[in-house]
Amino acid sequence: MLVAKDWTFIEKFWLLDLSGTSSLLNSQYATRGIQATDPADLLRAYLLMVQVGQTSITAWVDELRRVPLYAIISGFKPGHTPGVGTFYNLFARFWPLTSSHISGQIKPKRNKKPVKGKKGEKAPTTTPKKVERLVNRLLVRRPAPRALPTDILMSLFREQFVEVSAKLGLIGDVSALSVAGDGTPIRTAAFPRRKRICSCRVQGIQDCTCNRLYSQPDCTIGWDSHRNCHYFGYHLYMFTASDSHADLPLYPRLGPASRHDSVSLVVGIKEFEQY
Repeated sequence: MLVAKDWTFIEKFWLLDLSGTSSLLNSQYATRGIQATDPADLLRAYLLMVQVGQTSITAWVDELRRVPLYAIISGFKPGHTPGVGTFYNLFARFWPLTSSHISGQIKPKRNKKPVKGKKGEKAPTTTPKKVERLVNRLLVRRPAPRALPTDILMSLFREQFVEVSAKLGLIGDVSALSVAGDGTPIRTAAFPRRKRICSCRVQGIQDCTCNRLYSQPDCTIGWDSHRNCHYFGYHLYMFTASDSHADLPLYPRLGPASRHDSVSLVVGIKEFEQY
């Protein structure tokens, strides 16, 4: 028996065309051996998981097996749904690096917190003329485009979502597109998690300055001007179509929490041009 929310899922996903996912990831799969699960169906299932409100891949795999409607909407036959490893295998295809981190996990010990901003204001920049030097290097000298770990994922986002939205007229006039950019904090933990990799403690040195092994090396401590507090995590800078009804996203960019909005803007513009 179907309930009201089931019809919402059917309307959203029944005609959702993600076939371009297969061609985009074609080079990531072997040409021999057992035929892989269609990545378009896996992506559709993952988006359905987000829509349903499930946050665990393991629990979602169980729901796909128990609820035939979810399997059918995703593009699978009931009783023939993917396992947990199949989903994580798809995620690995979007990320070409062997490590799940962009920067190395071994870093100097971090003690100093960034400067606080005034109530309701962003923290000031701590490096004078940093933005000016960045503008000269990236926007004036215009170095050659470089490959990024997010290139495959951003290509998928552009081809399957942004370009489709443009064809449907959802982001405004693409020949005179109005773009806005803004940053927002993403908290991933209460504090940096690190552990010693030296033998100083054995030698009786408790507070050494040796490098530490960080579990989230790409995250740093930043200032949340809305909540007036420090946080540990990422700084998400998002370019959106300001003429669209819901400010649809055009290009999201994750950076360390300590990065200032002005720096994210300059770096984001350069990458947005490449994207």
